[in-house]
Amino acid sequence: MKPPLLSSSTGRKFVRFVATLRAALSLGVWIPSVWIPIFIVLGCGYVSTSNYLSHIKTITISPIEIQDPDFTFDTSGNPHDEAIREALIDRFNQKWRDGNDAQLDVIILDYHLEPYRYNANNQPEQFRMSLEIEYEFRDRVQNKIIDRRDNYFQIHDFYIVSGQGEPPETREEAQRRLIQELVDDFYSTLAEQW
Repeated sequence: MKPPLLSSSTGRKFVRFVATLRAALSLGVWIPSVWIPIFIVLGCGYVSTSNYLSHIKTITISPIEIQDPDFTFDTSGNPHDEAIREALIDRFNQKWRDGNDAQLDVIILDYHLEPYRYNANNQPEQFRMSLEIEYEFRDRVQNKIIDRRDNYFQIHDFYIVSGQGEPPETREEAQRRLIQELVDDFYSTLAEQW
């Protein structure tokens, strides 16, 4: 009994794939057999995200809620909630105007600052600053949640001594960098979607 033949279109594609693979291998290019199925699956699943949320033209950034009193104000007494909200509005306005097509709600649950690396005298030289965040990004046009996380972490490591390859930062500088990195990450994750 003969095995069933592939359709001519599928057969030609498979033959071209095998020929390309054989040519690559004959040129000395080594492709582990584990990667071949991955290339096939990923190549067949490609979807363009250029139309990502094309129906959304406006966004509302809700007032930021901060539940950890250690992160309520910076060292100058300025409230972090206002600084974060203004930074998010400025960044998201690069794509969307102020309005009601989408809504972003952010709650800062917890703030940590702890030594991360010590010198030979057991003195801290690097710290890790982190925020635990809950957020929801809602499409109000189609009334659905686009993205939601209950335990999103934003982390910023910084040195307090010089000579480590990076300039030292004060606590206030590190908090500003942490906020800027948070805003940039939110924008790339929620507005650009890769």
